[in-house]
Amino acid sequence: MSSPGFVTVSPDLLDALSAVAGTENVITDPAGVETLSKDYYWYSPVLRRRLEERRASAVVKVSSLDVLRDVVSLAVKAGVPITPRGAATGNYGQCIPLYGGLVLDLSGLDAIVSIADGVVTAEPGARLSSIENAARAKGWELRCYPSTWIKASVGGFISGGSGGIGSITWGGLRDDGNIKQIKLLTVEESPRIIVLEEAESLLAFHAYGTNGIIVELQLRLAPAVPWEQMIIASTSWDALLDFTQAVAEDPLIPKRLVTVLEDPIPSYFKPIKKFYPAEHHLTFLEVATPKAAEVKARAEAAGLTVSHQIPHHEPRRAPMLSDYTWNHTTLWAIKADERITYLQSGFGDNYREQIRLLHQRFPGEMMFHLEFVRGAPRNGAMNRVSIGSIPLVVFQSEERLKEIIHYCTEIGVFTANPHTCYVDEAGRANDFEQQRALKLKVDPKGLLNPGKMKTHPVNPFVVPGSMPQFLFA
Repeated sequence: MSSPGFVTVSPDLLDALSAVAGTENVITDPAGVETLSKDYYWYSPVLRRRLEERRASAVVKVSSLDVLRDVVSLAVKAGVPITPRGAATGNYGQCIPLYGGLVLDLSGLDAIVSIADGVVTAEPGARLSSIENAARAKGWELRCYPSTWIKASVGGFISGGSGGIGSITWGGLRDDGNIKQIKLLTVEESPRIIVLEEAESLLAFHAYGTNGIIVELQLRLAPAVPWEQMIIASTSWDALLDFTQAVAEDPLIPKRLVTVLEDPIPSYFKPIKKFYPAEHHLTFLEVATPKAAEVKARAEAAGLTVSHQIPHHEPRRAPMLSDYTWNHTTLWAIKADERITYLQSGFGDNYREQIRLLHQRFPGEMMFHLEFVRGAPRNGAMNRVSIGSIPLVVFQSEERLKEIIHYCTEIGVFTANPHTCYVDEAGRANDFEQQRALKLKVDPKGLLNPGKMKTHPVNPFVVPGSMPQFLFA
């Protein structure tokens, strides 16, 4: 059964798409379309229920800009909705079409155009692992990348990500010019290229591919560092936090990852459980090799256990502790217990008290996973460390999830709602007015990933019941 507002791609359009993209690159079989219409939306039981039936009518795989132009032109002439797709490692249903139509698989646009002068230029389908490896071969590395870096595409990271490994030093993607340039293809009968430079590029950042098809982008890189990985274990939550916060705030210790995992979260990491004692809280670190001995000595002096240490190796090899951090922590937890879901939170300087209050209010329902990141300057303090969190939640009901989020707000914990597919309902600090203005400019007919920018005034496919309702909708 089709979902409300579903748009079918006509046989004539399929023939025209096959003529420009190749018959082998036009997917219409139900199983193939289903697979290429979905991402990791099932992290959320709310999204799982609301988006399960949503899918495209057909998928087109493109591997050149010329083919992409032709495909977009045909879709616009036919008035068919278009949903761009990268590697589909996102968690919010960004690439799940709400109105059928076409999914554009951009994974074939995967060239790394250049790495020079501390900048990488790449097509949207380039995998972050390929960029990282190519950059390190030239003495550079990504400033930040997600835990999904092995599979994730750089275009998808820009469209739906925010930060990750490296954010302890460089902040999130929106900070300090980490994104240098984005080139967008407009969704018109004669598609054009629009170039967004520096701060202007944020208009297409974290927009779920709603206001332009990314065809090329530039990210600033950092000088490559030999990173040593360390696992610090303790039965004392406060002692571990004292040590971890001190390392995170020490400007003389170069670091790429500072993650704290409350027991029993480490019990979910089956492949690496042999590297640390059971029933302990853990900190995962990546620190520059010249500082590793000092960090180890500081941990032991604080009465903590350095249970495992992985010297730098080039190229990097498993295990990678970062594969168990950021939202991969959630993935391992869901594999172990299907009742678990998550939130995305920002704590205040009183984060320990906030965590205590949440444990007290929701006993046994929340487990805390903290990511120390470089925060925005405040009260004159530069390079301030902020406490981000992806707490695990034992899901009971949507009403209970709302109650948890409301209480977080009450005690000063910011929550970016991961249980909606609407970019302007997630609670992030995007400039939605300007993002909507860009969408009107590049997508005048409202064909590009329609519905995901909920407050955009142009949606030719909306009919009663066609917009899924999410938390706080």
